[in-house]
Amino acid sequence: MSLMKEYIDKIDKDGWQNINFQDELVRLIKEYNKITQRYLLIYASAIEKPIEEKVLIQDDYYIIHDILSHKKESKLDVYLETPGGSGEVAEEIVGFLHSNFEKVFFVISGQAKSAGTIMVLSGHEIYMTETGSL
Repeated sequence: MSLMKEYIDKIDKDGWQNINFQDELVRLIKEYNKITQRYLLIYASAIEKPIEEKVLIQDDYYIIHDILSHKKESKLDVYLETPGGSGEVAEEIVGFLHSNFEKVFFVISGQAKSAGTIMVLSGHEIYMTETGSL
């Protein structure tokens, strides 16, 4: 059974209001990591409309650094969704990623605009769905 089918069946059975979405997200990320044999970082910011405090900012660099600085994996997948933000911060983040991981892959199924595009174009590989956009 596919992960999507399993997820939809769970919603049909339990109802979406009875699902702990944080636990579900963690479960799906662990499954993704197991399948790909890579660590997955998810960075998603405001996508409805650019909200100044919800775009890529300097604090994001520090958070990403803290999350990943102890990881020993050689490959990293970054699921990125952002309307943009600071290009300088994007450069700092990708500099950190490439100095700590041999290969950095980006996964795009929504938008990675402006500073997000800078980040994605630094990747070794880009996995983008038909709905993804740079």
